Amino acid sequence: MVQANEEWLEIAKVPLPERLSLRSIAASNLGNVAESRIRDGYTQEEIEAGANMLDSVERLQQWEPVNPRSVALTICLEIGWDDDTRADDFNVYVVTNDLRPHFPRRSNAWLFVDVFDWKDVLSSLLNILRKCERSTWEESILELRKRFDWEYE
Repeated sequence: MVQANEEWLEIAKVPLPERLSLRSIAASNLGNVAESRIRDGYTQEEIEAGANMLDSVERLQQWEPVNPRSVALTICLEIGWDDDTRADDFNVYVVTNDLRPHFPRRSNAWLFVDVFDWKDVLSSLLNILRKCERSTWEESILELRKRFDWEYE
């Protein structure tokens, strides 16, 4: 996972939550049905050759899906509270509507989009965080669990 920074949060162009903090993001492919697949890691040969390795957010920002209507990703969000160093992981499944029939919904942790565009997805995720924010961490977790899969469940 990569630590959040103002640069990639600014691309979302939405107001940020006041107390909930998106600390890091990691993405991986969900299933094998999507035509467009994000790169998962690097080969040993690339590492030994000194390849420029991108972190998860850089990969998402630079990734151009072969078919933006055929994307299925698991996004892991590390979310914390104020200045507390602790954080919890929450998963959300970002799937394009064309692939929706391939994924049975077993939770509410789905974000369906017509076309995958990282800026739009990030904006949606930050809006969800803002709507889930409550006066305490415990109350906020209750709301976050309605929208994401929590690591402790």
